[in-house]
Amino acid sequence: MTHSALKRGPEQLKPLPVGFHGDEYLLRLVDSIAPRCASFIETGCNVGSTASYVARTFSHLRVSSCEPDDTAFAVAERTLDPFANATVVNEPSPGFLHAIFDADPDIARVCSLCWLDAHGYGFQWPLAREVAFLTSRCDSGFLLIDDFQIPDRPDFAFDEYEGQVCGLDLVRPALSPGKAYQLFLPSYREHTSKHHPLVGTALIVFGVDYALPADLAGAFTKERIEA
Repeated sequence: MTHSALKRGPEQLKPLPVGFHGDEYLLRLVDSIAPRCASFIETGCNVGSTASYVARTFSHLRVSSCEPDDTAFAVAERTLDPFANATVVNEPSPGFLHAIFDADPDIARVCSLCWLDAHGYGFQWPLAREVAFLTSRCDSGFLLIDDFQIPDRPDFAFDEYEGQVCGLDLVRPALSPGKAYQLFLPSYREHTSKHHPLVGTALIVFGVDYALPADLAGAFTKERIEA
């Protein structure tokens, strides 16, 4: 089941009060990761729901995001204006990522939480390039990939664009070689969001030891993957 239409509908022009689809399991996962990170990097801000939630909830994080759609960007810019720790730029993600690391090379040395959500919708799909750039440039990181296909779980929505499925077959070849990767996928079945259907999300961890908190141990599967 894909859900591309959900991203750009008129209802999405108003920011939601919570990020990460309002999925309680995903929010708790982020709660366990964010204190270990110094920055939050988002590709595909839309109207700023997740970026503003992170900036408000984790004020120690430097929040950087991008949105190439002019209409969505205008809303996101207003949404993030109250937060001194957050910025959003009106451009596609490849140039945005290069600009961040060129302006501050030290960001590659600290651990970042990345929310990769720039999937198509009239723009060239940059997901594989994002993963390749981040895993090659950063010493460590947590990559949360939105709209991910969860094997054997058709109840989780995922994205497909121009014949490419947002899933492991697309992402694995982009991983930088020579690093150890952990992959976490949802195994829960409860639908907890008031705003979205169940949406698949993958967490790829590299360069840092990470164990699920006890209350999430049965909610996500874990496996090691190689580039």
